[in-house]
Amino acid sequence: MFKKITSIRWVQHLAFWVLSFYVIGSYFSISSFLKLIDYIYAAFFHVPLLILVYVNIRKLIPAFFSYSRLYLFVLLNVANIGLAVLLHELIFELMIPILPVELYIVSFIDRKILAFIFFIYIVISTLLKLSKSWFLLEQAEKENLSLELSALKSQVNPHFLFNTLNSIFALSLQRSKETPEVVLKLSGMLRYMLYEISDEMAPLEKEVAVMKDYLDLQKIRLDESCKISFVTNGSVEQVSIPPLLFFPLVENSFKHGLKGTSRDSFVDIALNVTAEGLYFQISNNKGQVDETESGEYGGIGIENVKKRLALIYGGRADLQITDEPTSFSVEITIRWEE
Repeated sequence: MFKKITSIRWVQHLAFWVLSFYVIGSYFSISSFLKLIDYIYAAFFHVPLLILVYVNIRKLIPAFFSYSRLYLFVLLNVANIGLAVLLHELIFELMIPILPVELYIVSFIDRKILAFIFFIYIVISTLLKLSKSWFLLEQAEKENLSLELSALKSQVNPHFLFNTLNSIFALSLQRSKETPEVVLKLSGMLRYMLYEISDEMAPLEKEVAVMKDYLDLQKIRLDESCKISFVTNGSVEQVSIPPLLFFPLVENSFKHGLKGTSRDSFVDIALNVTAEGLYFQISNNKGQVDETESGEYGGIGIENVKKRLALIYGGRADLQITDEPTSFSVEITIRWEE
């Protein structure tokens, strides 16, 4: 409830100005506690401050805060401060003396200190505006990635499902003992991908199990000349990663690479977990890309992985692509701490 209330824009602005009112009143007060005259002084002082801040955040930042127009932003805010100083003097020198109520208030005549105070408000309001814009952008990116993850969960490659079901049908005709195991692997993998993923992070142990099940199901339709390996080192227990982080890369290795028709077909996966971090590498041969799969190797899958790594790990994650004439590999390094 409190978080919801504090996220309301007018509540944020009110809190800022209440704090500002108290700070200004205390700064210019001549006693150890605030009196009525201090509140009145602070109220008049805030008239140019309000104009100064809202001209900055409503007009100048949206229109001029960019790399190419930064000099205009600075110059216009210098003018903004100058006008605020002028307005301050007009209020205290001309307006207050003609009021019907006699107030013992004098202008703050040191223009350098006054301009510095207004400059501080420009800096604070600019930082608050930019930090909020950055936060909203980050939230939008996370929501977009959440939608992409939902799409990823619901878009298991139809070719894979079709081929696997055909393999299961063939095994059933042969009355193979492997049939129940294959059905369980497929149903378990789909259950995890479609229903069990709800958090931002998932146990690495389950992620590894899903990838291994996927590889086992792919092996059913491939002959022995196709080499598939998945080597893990270190403990995958008690470690979590973003769900389905590596799965698009594994799926791409079959979509763009291993076709089961070449003696040089391979998919090699290595996962190493240490106290410092995690290392994942996947390499595959480049197969002949058909019309339905044409385009750059990696595609949307790698872009999804890149964005998720950047948002969740920031500078603690690196992704490196090696694209050679006959092979393609992706290496991911994640450090637990900076």
